[in-house]
Amino acid sequence: MLVQLLQPGEDTLACLVEVFGLEGVPRRLTRISRGGQGQVWRLDLDGPPRSVAVKELFAGGDEQRIAAEVEFRDLAVAAGIRAPQNLRTVDGRYLAEVGGAVVRVSSWVNGREPRPEDPGVSEWLGRTLATLHTLEHPVDPDHALSDPPIPDLALWLDLAVQGEAAGRPWAADLARAAPELARLGAKTHPVDRGRLVFSHHDVQPSNVLFDPTTMQFVLLDWDGAGPIDPGRELASRLYTWHVRDDRFDTEGARQTLRAYRAAGGHAMIGEAEAYGGLPDALGYIATQVRDSLNHSLPVAMREHSTRETCLLLADTGSAAHDIFEQIIALGRTL
Repeated sequence: MLVQLLQPGEDTLACLVEVFGLEGVPRRLTRISRGGQGQVWRLDLDGPPRSVAVKELFAGGDEQRIAAEVEFRDLAVAAGIRAPQNLRTVDGRYLAEVGGAVVRVSSWVNGREPRPEDPGVSEWLGRTLATLHTLEHPVDPDHALSDPPIPDLALWLDLAVQGEAAGRPWAADLARAAPELARLGAKTHPVDRGRLVFSHHDVQPSNVLFDPTTMQFVLLDWDGAGPIDPGRELASRLYTWHVRDDRFDTEGARQTLRAYRAAGGHAMIGEAEAYGGLPDALGYIATQVRDSLNHSLPVAMREHSTRETCLLLADTGSAAHDIFEQIIALGRTL
């Protein structure tokens, strides 16, 4: 697959303004962040001064799927969740091709990533998940995404050998982590399609902005919205928000669960739910490993995947099992 990356030149700026009917004169396009599937730019304009967010989607997008995501986002906003506004092109679409890259545009939101000490962060997480899980957006279980294949020990070791042959800095770490990754993968359970709800899928700190002056949280990156087991999502978010340095913040997690229940959240957490986020997590590691090795991708994308793989493997340790068991124990108190 040939990936065309956005180039922040004058032609790109002019095209963005024209295609999305933006008011003002484009001044500059600055890359703000990037992930495995895309990167976010800030487009600054004059007359009057304003900014918008431009998200570049490496694998393109599906207009119909995005329309369903936007519909769900609008329901969530009506229920009290703050989120950026999606902007349409002049012909009413959400996606556009600019300089060979596929992009979408939304309003710009100021803020920073939340911190554990921010007031109300645990309660906000619980209320937000409960709101998402009770919006009753239609779910078609027959079209829900299946879990990605979970690599076994042999595959992890084979990828480590390929990494060593290619001189990748993560090769030795992957070889050491392979038994633990395989052990974690063996704990996963199939999705129970009878319990699916339509939800955000990625309510993690990097997808939330906190404004200390207004004490407001804004939920970003709704691209992955779709069917999910609410227990899986709840357990996964307890892990991503309440684990620091391989230690589980039981009190913070308890505050989140209390807020979740108080706001009407109905999910339960058992072993299947506690380990339910692993297919996506392990699949993401495997994807970054393969992208790091894939010479058909642009150099910048390979380098990003190499760095991402090193970071992911540095966080892989035997403490994960103990933390999952603590989440299960806490889930029994729901």
